[in-house]
Amino acid sequence: MHTQLYFFAFKKKPYFQFYKVINKLLSKEFLTILILLSFAAGFSQTNIDSTNISLNKEISGVLLDLDKKTILPYANIVVLHKNKGSITNEKGQFLLNIEKLSKKDTISFQYIGYETKNLTISQLDRSAVIYLKENTYNLEEIFVFSNNLNPESIVKKVLENKHSNYKITSSKNQTFIRRRFVSDIDKIDIKFKKSSFSQLNEKMIDLIERKLPKHSVSYTDFLGNLYFSGIKNDSTQLKIDPIKMVSLKDKDLADVEQLESIFEKMFADTKEKEYWKIKSGIIGGKVQINNELDKERRDSLKSINEREFKTVYYRNSTNHLLKYSSFDNKKEWDFLYHTSRYEFTLVGGTVVNEEDVYVIDFVPKKSGKFKGRVYIAIKSFALVRADYEYAEGKTGKNIHLFGVGYSENMFSGSISFEKRNGTYQLKYFSKKEGTGMSADRNLSLIKKKKRFLLDKNLNEIKVRINLNIREEYSVEMLILDHKEISNNQFNDFKQKEFIKMIYVDQFDDQLWKGYSIIEPTKQMRDYKKME
Repeated sequence: MHTQLYFFAFKKKPYFQFYKVINKLLSKEFLTILILLSFAAGFSQTNIDSTNISLNKEISGVLLDLDKKTILPYANIVVLHKNKGSITNEKGQFLLNIEKLSKKDTISFQYIGYETKNLTISQLDRSAVIYLKENTYNLEEIFVFSNNLNPESIVKKVLENKHSNYKITSSKNQTFIRRRFVSDIDKIDIKFKKSSFSQLNEKMIDLIERKLPKHSVSYTDFLGNLYFSGIKNDSTQLKIDPIKMVSLKDKDLADVEQLESIFEKMFADTKEKEYWKIKSGIIGGKVQINNELDKERRDSLKSINEREFKTVYYRNSTNHLLKYSSFDNKKEWDFLYHTSRYEFTLVGGTVVNEEDVYVIDFVPKKSGKFKGRVYIAIKSFALVRADYEYAEGKTGKNIHLFGVGYSENMFSGSISFEKRNGTYQLKYFSKKEGTGMSADRNLSLIKKKKRFLLDKNLNEIKVRINLNIREEYSVEMLILDHKEISNNQFNDFKQKEFIKMIYVDQFDDQLWKGYSIIEPTKQMRDYKKME
């Protein structure tokens, strides 16, 4: 849910103001009612697409395991000697722009734990389905260890050597980021109790219930340069240089946005000594309203198809995403911080970028959450790749209290690093999360005025909310090109004040023509605005 809160910083969503009111109550007491008005945006899972080859400008296909015929997601695809490449998407599919290449140029397909396959573009013309053979060897046949390391002690050394392996450097990284959301309201029932707000009567509450989308899907693709500062104490560690940003969004949101404007006007009309409070039963809290910030966000929206918003919003959101690659979140990296909760098996070894690595599988014991596989460098103990997910029957938080429910029922992560100049730099990561939320409570929104002894109630609306929501969120980040820069170059780059967003209501390949991006899934290509 935290990720979604950051997403609000750069993408307008229905009921933004009302959402903040609800968020105030639940983030404080139950961690849950922050969901009540988070009804828009999502991603969809897909089946494997059919593949095709277009030698004029693009090559597309799918990468599979030779023996098991399973997909190989997030594999590296590199045009040798051309400093150009991409990765496969979650379904093993890839798309590579070859407009400036010849048929003799070689494309290398690389997946950790598998033999690399090099094919010329002319060879790819004959088949767009690529098979790789697994290549994991027995460590005892290759190495003689002076100290008998067990797999758990190897995994422990990842965090012990973290600061020496993952050093911050000043760099310019061409980056592709895809975010996807899906939201399903399985049940919503808002019963009107009372209201002294003229704008919020029983008819309006009924309209809100009817107009909220019961199923919503959206995705946002970003291509641009991320500038990083190598100075730890630098007040600004990240700057954004956008190249292109596209969002799949239903343009027909006039009714919902009209409803949103009612709440915006209400909050804007807050005089000195007045404040807002949200209350549910005996629990309540003040709502912080920043009208100047909200006005700035609204004023930055230029039109329905092309909109601009503050670059700083997207920078802050991207900073939050990058925390995943720092291993700082103990919940998401539980198997690194609490190794005793897991059973580790040393499967063998393989070679990654001419570096020998351990291949270690893990499953949870009683209190563990995840199952997966990690690849750890033998000499440096750097984690160079991890693929993991909730084990069967395991979930994150699962809270049901006082008519409010919140469960984290899905999580999967995949991450890869490349060694450059003695330090490991992020190559890509993907993360998918799913939550289930419910509420069956009375809810009051109150406008109050401060007084010496007892604050006065100016207006109040009270409703009974009964709802069940399922949400899924995923993000993919791919570093297409990495260049070391000086601190002066970082300081000299001036971040633009605004980013332009292109909104579309159905997928169009022409939007990314000429760019190497993560191949869109079939669900994205098939998505069209629901009439």
